Amino acid sequence: MEMDFLAAVNMRRNVRPVKRRVAPGRARLGLSAMPVNAGDLPAKPCLVRVAHAGRDQAALWSGGRLNQLGVGLDDLLRLTLAEIRAALEKTVGSLDPDACELLAPAESQEVWGCGVTYSRSREARMEESSSQDVYAKVYEAERPELFFKSAGWRVVGHGGEAGVRPDSTWSVPEPELAVLSNSRGDVVAYACGNDMSSRSIEGENPLYLPQAKVYDRSCSIGPAAILAWEAEPSAARIRMRISRGDRTMFDGSGNLSDMVREPAELISVLHAAYPLPVGAWLLTGTSLVPPPPYTAEAGDVISIEIDGVGRLVNQVVTVPHSGARAQPRLKRGSI
Repeated sequence: MEMDFLAAVNMRRNVRPVKRRVAPGRARLGLSAMPVNAGDLPAKPCLVRVAHAGRDQAALWSGGRLNQLGVGLDDLLRLTLAEIRAALEKTVGSLDPDACELLAPAESQEVWGCGVTYSRSREARMEESSSQDVYAKVYEAERPELFFKSAGWRVVGHGGEAGVRPDSTWSVPEPELAVLSNSRGDVVAYACGNDMSSRSIEGENPLYLPQAKVYDRSCSIGPAAILAWEAEPSAARIRMRISRGDRTMFDGSGNLSDMVREPAELISVLHAAYPLPVGAWLLTGTSLVPPPPYTAEAGDVISIEIDGVGRLVNQVVTVPHSGARAQPRLKRGSI
């Protein structure tokens, strides 16, 4: 399956480019898009974002057809769940997949993440960290760990390039169930998510988590958002395979039933004291941790698949770093 992805990437130069209106930030980052391929999309109805006729548009993939919606994803997620379902019944025409490019299923939605929601995640972070007890405590605590991950316009989609920091000595992809909520905190859809992370930076000090988690191309979601009433992933298998050339660097699987917190409850906590007028994506944590000495390198191909949800494939690149530093101005003998 990775070969299919690489072939598609290599064929991009032969695909007629689709002129599209994109957010200034997305254009600046050069976030690439993949041609819409029916084989990349879930069999069940799902929300997709595509570039078509010079515009980024929301569409419903259903029955092998790409149906254009009369509203964008932001406007759709302002609605109640009942209103969303009604809006999806009122498509305004069909789109030719061959004339579209597939984008990440996010507009202005913030992306948040959860930490230590699986026992394997707790163990891995205790192994890497100089402050082991914080991970042991949050695994069992009443309050979950939530952290900001990405602005919606920064999200990388299926076939895009996921990043690693050059100042990290140990970087890993983290395969996760991504959950989309509306403005009311209702679960609307699911997708595959990749929470690229620097284990070396977070392991040095847990307070460095924002730098370990939030940087250019550190978040990918896709290939589409399968509607929550069409899928039940609570006991689905999740698998991650990492390839480097002809070598398989990691191939492992787990089950979402091992998550110790309910995704819908995590969504409720996220919305509890923080209004999200166009909804949000939430990455719900990982149970698959590539062991050392593996660290992600430019050229690696990461495939994340969740049964009944889809398959997200990204190639790794090293993102630019200015080399900036902010040394403390400490007087001698002050510590």
